[in-house]
Amino acid sequence: MSKIITTNETLSPLKAHLYVLGCKVNQAEIYSVSNMLESLGLKVDQQSQHPALIFVNTCCVTDSAAGKSRRLVGRLAEKYPDSKIVVAGCLAEINPTMVNQAAPGAIVLGTYAKDHLLEILSGRNTDVDFLNSIPASSCSEFSAAWVPAPSFRSRAFLKVQDGCSHRCSYCIVPIARGPSRSMELRKAVENAKFLVDAGYSEIALTGIHLGAYGRDLSPKTGLENLVEEILAGASDCRLRLSSIEPQEFSDRLISLIKQNSRICKHFHIPAQSGDDEILKRMFRPYNQELVAELTEKILESAPDACVGMDVMVGFPGETDASFEKTVEFIMTTGCGYLHVFPFSPRRGTVAYGFSDRTPARSSRYRVEILRKLSNEFRSKFYGKFVGRTLHALVEYAGQSKDEWGKGLTGNYISVQIKGLDKTHEGKVVPVLIDTVRNNEAYGLLTFE
Repeated sequence: MSKIITTNETLSPLKAHLYVLGCKVNQAEIYSVSNMLESLGLKVDQQSQHPALIFVNTCCVTDSAAGKSRRLVGRLAEKYPDSKIVVAGCLAEINPTMVNQAAPGAIVLGTYAKDHLLEILSGRNTDVDFLNSIPASSCSEFSAAWVPAPSFRSRAFLKVQDGCSHRCSYCIVPIARGPSRSMELRKAVENAKFLVDAGYSEIALTGIHLGAYGRDLSPKTGLENLVEEILAGASDCRLRLSSIEPQEFSDRLISLIKQNSRICKHFHIPAQSGDDEILKRMFRPYNQELVAELTEKILESAPDACVGMDVMVGFPGETDASFEKTVEFIMTTGCGYLHVFPFSPRRGTVAYGFSDRTPARSSRYRVEILRKLSNEFRSKFYGKFVGRTLHALVEYAGQSKDEWGKGLTGNYISVQIKGLDKTHEGKVVPVLIDTVRNNEAYGLLTFE
């Protein structure tokens, strides 16, 4: 294969488009890709009508996600027939044929190849076929390609872990991403400092299996050590943690949360079900009692915290009684919101072979019930803070102080804010919460 990028310094920089679907890890990666392209002489410009290069980071965690990825690639190939299209991400690893059918001329990069993306883009390694012949299971080290870079958002994403070595019965991600691998602790702290020096007031630590951080390093370390080191080494920023498995939320981590105000009081737990029998069939290494105890510990240590949960419905064998157990369980946890999704059979997983699948109509009905419940949880949680001052990261300041801007509090409340100007964007400011309407909080910039 010839070099993907060819530039001519006597001409204006070539333009590139970037597209991302799926998880926060995919989002973190897209910023690294942007940085790579800029270093190679391309300008990322989503408004360009004639991009020389289009990069798409895909997802396939569910059938719906895979379909969205495929359709996006197809639309881009049709709209920009003269552009080079590079497709990476989980769908590119699991089903490259689907990508090729959507865009026959696209360059498709599996997980191992994507970890060598800078070499490919720069032309130092043009044997993409060989790289694609190596499965994700051979990814043994955290790729040096994934360095922090300025994002398109007010917060910075720092990817510190990739892959997963646990095989839940329903999950395609370990096959798509490969085994768990971690960024070296010293490097992670250096990268956090870089982002603070770049002006970010909040860093979100991301990983496919964040709670497994450091187990593969030598010497071994853990997420708690990483959090402590970043807090000590990267001052003047707040730290947000992405999803952490229930069994990996240690007492030491909870103690850190209680002691340090710079840790955002927002924690997302992939609980998946409130029925222990279903959890066993999912190969989840905990029971609902552990999740209940965990949420209680978190809220005792940080009463203003928002605890969100992933919940899967319609898993094979989930009866009406099983679902009722899940609803009853969720009602007792003090949960602030739910991320609800139906079971999606993925070829290559154990659950794909389960014959006792839940009817699609039942799954849709259960999703609707839990999403309605989530809205109620969120409204109740937001309402607790009316009349109180919270600190919000300003995402958009509006055009004038009389226009509503937007921010996100440390405990994950989306708030419309008046009284801002452009100097506040990307900064953490005190906001007096005035009212809550339709799951949106409204407040005023205030002074403490």
